[in-house]
Formats: sequence, structure tokens, C-alpha cells
Amino acid sequence: MSSSRRKSREIALMALYQLELVNSALSEVLSFRWYDKKIETEERDFAISIINGVVKNAETIDTLIKKYSRNWDFARISPVNKCILRLSIYGLLHSKEIPPRVTIDEAVELTKEFESENSVPFINGILDSILQYETNRHGKPDPQEPNLPGDGRT
Repeated sequence: MSSSRRKSREIALMALYQLELVNSALSEVLSFRWYDKKIETEERDFAISIINGVVKNAETIDTLIKKYSRNWDFARISPVNKCILRLSIYGLLHSKEIPPRVTIDEAVELTKEFESENSVPFINGILDSILQYETNRHGKPDPQEPNLPGDGRT
């Protein structure tokens, strides 16, 4: 995984956090004036695609978070965890060029860096469930799906 993709995810996470907590305008967030480090064009473009994708698909993504965060009231999920879940779910459902396991691994790393180790099982569990039960509807194969007799893959 390239470090520029990782940096793009970190920037996207910070931007989504601003949208969630500060309620900044999307155009203001996408200007990146709030980010005080250099952003390469590739990093910026990937971050923008994530941010726009999450915003555009927010209702669907939040519905999935609510569906798979069993025993957790949506309002009780920390803003950072919500943002990590949102960008990762967007990646699972819409970034066909990135393997799902890479998306989940990146979510775990973001969780360790920006939230806490205690949140890792929560984030990982939701994303694993979404990968297992939702991604086939969007044309992406589930790598954990067993090879069943007669399904053409055995």
C-alpha cells in the first residue's frame, strides 16, 4: 500500500471529522486550507474522491453502520470511529481497485492512530460483516466466501 494512499486516507479522515463535528461547509473542507502540511496532487485527488464519495453516499453508509453496529446506539459511536467507518465502507463498496482486506487493514491502522486500540475490534467487526454480507450486492466478490460444490469455483 502506497504511503500516499495512506496519507490521503488520513487527510480524508480529518476532513470528514470536520464535516461531522465542526459542521464546516464541504467547499471549505475541500480547500484544505486547514491542513498545514504539503499535499501532493495525487494525495489530494484521492482524498477528495473519498470525501466526495462519503458525502454523496452518506445515507447508505450510515444505514449500514446502524445495521451492523449491533448493541451500539449510532449516537454513542465516537465521531472518529464514525468517520473511519464511513471512509472504509465507502472504500469497500466503491473502490474496486483496492482489495477489501487492504481497506480493512487501513481502517484498523487509522483506528490505532486516531482513536484507540479498544476500538479496533468494533471497527474490524463492522467492516468484516459488511464485507461478508453486503459487498456481493455491489459486484465485488467476497474473498471469505467458501467454495461450495457446484458453484463453479471448485
